[in-house]
Amino acid sequence: MLSCNPDFPTPLSLQADNCCIDNIYSLFNRHILVQSNSNPLDGIPLGAAISIVSRGRFIFLNNHLKPLGLSAGQFPVLMLLAKEQNITQDTLVRHYHLDKGTIARTVKKLESAGFIRRIVDPVNRRAVRLFLTPKGEQVIPSLRDINSAWEIAVYSGISRVDQDILYTLLCRTAWNSHTIMMNDGSVPHD
Repeated sequence: MLSCNPDFPTPLSLQADNCCIDNIYSLFNRHILVQSNSNPLDGIPLGAAISIVSRGRFIFLNNHLKPLGLSAGQFPVLMLLAKEQNITQDTLVRHYHLDKGTIARTVKKLESAGFIRRIVDPVNRRAVRLFLTPKGEQVIPSLRDINSAWEIAVYSGISRVDQDILYTLLCRTAWNSHTIMMNDGSVPHD
């Protein structure tokens, strides 16, 4: 098992056969209470470390998006539409590996709030094409700033060279994870 710090053994409570994300957060919270000088996350599995980073980002996004009338779950939809409009909800399903119901609810909330508009595809009347509204386009620079602020905060204390290495390795890990999903059939298909 990989560890955040190879000099420290993996605690028994965190070994693969007994690993639970609740154990990770419990360990982290106990560390805060006793204010130890060691890193409470040393020795945790890779998946747990990635989960903690992802959960932290989700919380950060929710806190910073709330004043804009948005949530972390809506963030990726808006960012993809900022990059490419005139896409279908099915494109979002495939891109983010989420179920159709989750995407439909997110799109409906964004449309109700005036950030996006849906237009029935003239070729395939069952498909809906998505576009940013002027309100949606106006909020995109703020979303980019919020994302940038999170990246700056999470990279705190890490040299620029190590940031580049970390980013490269995480992209490779993400690609490997995507490949696993594609190969074992766990990616939703139409």
